[in-house]
Amino acid sequence: MRRILLGLVACGIATPAFANESAPPPRPLPDAAQVGALLSSPLVQEIIATTVDQYADALLQTHVGPLAKLTDTRDHVRPEDTLGDLAARTHPDYRRDLHNQTRSAVAATSQAARDIASLSAELKHTTERLRAAIALTQAEVSAAR
Repeated sequence: MRRILLGLVACGIATPAFANESAPPPRPLPDAAQVGALLSSPLVQEIIATTVDQYADALLQTHVGPLAKLTDTRDHVRPEDTLGDLAARTHPDYRRDLHNQTRSAVAATSQAARDIASLSAELKHTTERLRAAIALTQAEVSAAR
């Protein structure tokens, strides 16, 4: 009985290891230039903004009824109100503004990613120049000995 139990435990421990061996290797992450190019597309910006709209709509459909009785009567929060209703009262164009701000944020992220890619290439060149200077210094120190 112990051998069977021990065998089952061993199989249970080994199974995840075997499963990981059959898993495909992870894909390499895109570099900053690729991300910047992708996010600069107006179509991608629109898709991301629409996705954010969907998440916001799901959240803003939350009914605040249980909290309505706890608010100040001057706030005019009714039991049937949603978070979206409250947002629309203070900012009627919040949906359009959220969409436009999301598109702008994606465009800014695109530019930042391209800038990072450019800076990364420049830092690589700087590193190569510093390594050459260090090698030259090491050679001079060795020659002086």
